[in-house]
Amino acid sequence: MNKIKISNRLKKISEYIDSSKKIIDIGCDHALLGIYLCSKNKNLHVIASDINEKPLIKAHDNILKYHMEDVIKIKQGDGLVSMENDVDTIIISGMGSINMVNILKSINDYPNVENIVLSPNNDFMYLRCEISKLGFKIEKEEIVYENSKYYLIIKFVKGHDKINCFFGKLDLNNKINLDYFKNLYKKNNDILEKINDSDLIKKDEIMKENEMIKNKVNL
Repeated sequence: MNKIKISNRLKKISEYIDSSKKIIDIGCDHALLGIYLCSKNKNLHVIASDINEKPLIKAHDNILKYHMEDVIKIKQGDGLVSMENDVDTIIISGMGSINMVNILKSINDYPNVENIVLSPNNDFMYLRCEISKLGFKIEKEEIVYENSKYYLIIKFVKGHDKINCFFGKLDLNNKINLDYFKNLYKKNNDILEKINDSDLIKKDEIMKENEMIKNKVNL
């Protein structure tokens, strides 16, 4: 088999899929993550789902190229429309947190789902808070730095737990996690210098963020 080339971000997501038997990759793009996962776990089955036809055509070509047609099924659909009842793990990456939360609002209609692995582009705090309201708790998470951007990779499992929506379960001894908060602190200060004084609500939110960072991170 040809060696499968995927980004470091997707490789890190794959490390969060440990006990799954059937996953759905929503917004699968070219299905490379599913192909990579199935190459590592011969007992895994994947639904590669996307709302758009164009990436699924490429996904189909890739699945044939890597001889994965027996274990990866392609479905075109919006969000959970492509779900099957025996799926135990949902993966969504490369979207904004608001889109992810909207997709997952009906997650409790699928009681066999035990794991949700997400890699949003933004609004990490919002994502943690909203997914925890759906009856899932954070098992682990970390920040990945790729292409000059910080991405969160986070795994939720069924259950309830106290949650810090801002810091989650990020290890602040990890250099990349630490760099993310230092960078956020700097960005917030840049915004505060430019923000209109009339926007007091936004200003107050940013100042509170920076205060939380200062109390946790050695700046």
